[in-house]
Amino acid sequence: MHIFLLAFLALITYQSPLQAQLHSVRLKEVKRFRVPTGPKSLRHSPDGRYVVVCCLYGHKVDIIDAHTYHSLRIVKVSDEPVECDFSHKSNVAWVSLYNSSAIVAIDLPTGKVVGSVEVGHIPKVVAVSPDQNWVYVANWASASVSVINTHTMQKVKDVPVGPIPRGICFKGNFAYVAIMGGTQVAVVDMAQDHKVVGKIASGFNPRHVVLSPDKHRLYMSNNKPGTITEVDLDKSKPVATIQVGKMPRTIAVAPEGDALFVCNYKSNNIGIIDLKLRKQVGTQKTIIHPIGASISPKGDTLWVSSYPTSVVQVFQIIRK
Repeated sequence: MHIFLLAFLALITYQSPLQAQLHSVRLKEVKRFRVPTGPKSLRHSPDGRYVVVCCLYGHKVDIIDAHTYHSLRIVKVSDEPVECDFSHKSNVAWVSLYNSSAIVAIDLPTGKVVGSVEVGHIPKVVAVSPDQNWVYVANWASASVSVINTHTMQKVKDVPVGPIPRGICFKGNFAYVAIMGGTQVAVVDMAQDHKVVGKIASGFNPRHVVLSPDKHRLYMSNNKPGTITEVDLDKSKPVATIQVGKMPRTIAVAPEGDALFVCNYKSNNIGIIDLKLRKQVGTQKTIIHPIGASISPKGDTLWVSSYPTSVVQVFQIIRK
């Protein structure tokens, strides 16, 4: 009887490797607050001081203290702000303006607009190169990427990349641009006068693209199919397709490189992807239509915006 009882207890407490993995990373909501109307995107500054929220419908950029959650400054801009990235040691945010064919530079300590640059039509994603010398802007309706010199705050070139460019990330001298109107990522070499030097298959309708912490993988959200594509950069080809929720939008990879979080827009949740298993192993319910996501530089919190409700949620990333 004693042996039977031990065997029974072992059976009910046993977790398969997959079950154990399911609980290794989870999210717990720790804060919820409102921002100006329509938070389309949000982004942590690299130094961890700020979270900048682009409030599309409010024509405002909310600069938030990343540690206290308090709004430090709200900057009114002339048009709908879409996305941003940072230069000048995290002191300047470059913000795209949807209808104005322009990008503005905002000094974060003062909240002042210190520059404005004309770019292509309907600028969306903004990305600053690793050396902080260049700002790349994906021009949604111009099939191009505008290149801006961060020091002179002037545009130096428009690079044709294909219809509906959106997500951008960098590895060394190379920029990877997701072409949402097709099935490829354009590869741009900054060292060769910002020329397109290749294309990589991405899966259909790629929207957002991020680089793995070890810089060997690209991950991109494919909006219509509801998938994440993993690309091996050493081989320049896709190696996995991961099924997630409906209409995956912004994605964020943990600094440890083991987990990826995806805004499943139509599923109203955050998908938690185990990158070793290449599987969505869990979800975290959110306010309706999560759209923007950003992980703190330390990897301890995930911030998520929902622009139909003007709500930002902060989740603690919990590990076993």
